[in-house]
Amino acid sequence: MSHCAVCGNAELYKKKDFPHWLGLTILAVACLGFVLLNALYQQWWAWVVLIGSAAFDGLLYLWVGDAVVCYRCGAHYRGLSTYDGYKPYELVVGERYRQERLRREELKQK
Repeated sequence: MSHCAVCGNAELYKKKDFPHWLGLTILAVACLGFVLLNALYQQWWAWVVLIGSAAFDGLLYLWVGDAVVCYRCGAHYRGLSTYDGYKPYELVVGERYRQERLRREELKQK
């Protein structure tokens, strides 16, 4: 696949197909558990929680597959045979498409 099937854009990027809110929730719960266990003078259990969450996060990273996303319309493509031809998200390219989207919305309002 070299173009987006929805909008025809040729600029696509690769990312992990994992919800960011879940990753941040795991991190927040682990940090909270670490702080609470330290406050209760349970340092060994605090480190077990912190290191265990890091190991769990690493396993999730290896287990979860990749997705290809269109910069312009945000369409996600999963289950492609190879993701090697796609680069990770580039902020410069993403910002260009964000500015394009803002200009389009501004023109619609006029």
